[in-house]
Amino acid sequence: MSDHDEFSRRDFIVTTAGVAGGVSALAGIAVSPTQAQTPPPPGFADQDPINQYWNKQLRDIVSIDLSKDAPELADDAVKERHRIYCHLLMKLIVRFWNGNKRGPVGSYPLREKQIETQLTQGKRYKGDMITNPEGSRINWDRYLGHNIACIAVDGNGEIIDFDFNHNDFFRSSSEHAESRMVRRLFSLTDIRDSWKIGQPIGDKSRAFSLNDVTLYTSLESCAQCSGVMSLGGVKLIIYLQNDFTAYMIGNIMYNLANRIGKFPGAPVPIPASEIGLPQFNLLNDANLTFVKNITEAKNRNDISQAFFVSQDGSSIKDFSPSITSFLCTDAAYDIFKTGGQAFDTMKLNFHERRHPNEPDHPEILTNEQCLNEARDFYKYADMEGYRGSPHKL
Repeated sequence: MSDHDEFSRRDFIVTTAGVAGGVSALAGIAVSPTQAQTPPPPGFADQDPINQYWNKQLRDIVSIDLSKDAPELADDAVKERHRIYCHLLMKLIVRFWNGNKRGPVGSYPLREKQIETQLTQGKRYKGDMITNPEGSRINWDRYLGHNIACIAVDGNGEIIDFDFNHNDFFRSSSEHAESRMVRRLFSLTDIRDSWKIGQPIGDKSRAFSLNDVTLYTSLESCAQCSGVMSLGGVKLIIYLQNDFTAYMIGNIMYNLANRIGKFPGAPVPIPASEIGLPQFNLLNDANLTFVKNITEAKNRNDISQAFFVSQDGSSIKDFSPSITSFLCTDAAYDIFKTGGQAFDTMKLNFHERRHPNEPDHPEILTNEQCLNEARDFYKYADMEGYRGSPHKL
């Protein structure tokens, strides 16, 4: 998502902060009889999804029946498997945490736990740092991108790679974690390796589609990432938090994107609440509280509750309610930290189960093997992964 503070959609989240979903306030808008009887334009009328939803209300277009589209979620062993990767993702985000969106020096009233040094004027805040820097692994606190990340997992349960949002590093609004990940997956398609990205489609190469890949992302996907994942044929997207300014675009694309033959279309969007992850609701509630409080602080010009105040105390006063600002705060950090700690202490109830549970396919990892691989992957990322790095051959 873009990080400009004055976009109208920033106002949208402020005015709907008390609503559970950003688009639900619009869902009850009535369609007039004239509109309801108007057929789709020529060409579009030949597309079944358009015909199916043309006369429906917004609530229907964003609604997804996971009992039909992801029936495996009824299995507690499947939920447990997904939680492994979600907790790994949270631990990776904490490991590479950097909240210095306005630089490391100044005052971030909502980041008091992240202070590294108290200066004569202002404070210095810790960024993406490592405990024992040596050689080429030096301490680093430059803000490279937002605390938004994703990991890709193949159909067997093996982890392919991970990446972060790198908007700031590339001076771009399009370097989102999911888009970067999909591009990287296709860059790996000619590499003979152990991971699987999809099943064969007709006379296409095995690398033509990512229809066995699940992406786990920390934030509900925007229009760009939803489109890229749709073009890539990603199977599932499981997200740890709503982006109320994304307008449930992933749900809309899933319902409207064409599925032709074996082409999967847009991925099934699954909020992490559906797999029993408590951090989903905690992050949403904390984000809404952040938006409410910082909006009120701006109206009072209360810099003690601003997101950032420059070192001189006046030239820059940032009251942005953006979710990327929220994802720098102590409130967000504490939730991710708790989720990461759960990864370290995770106890499984379904050690030998596979997903799907096919005992005749030993290449599919058991839940216990998934957890062991996830812990090994974290060790690799901690030592060599930086904030997302190319797949290690």
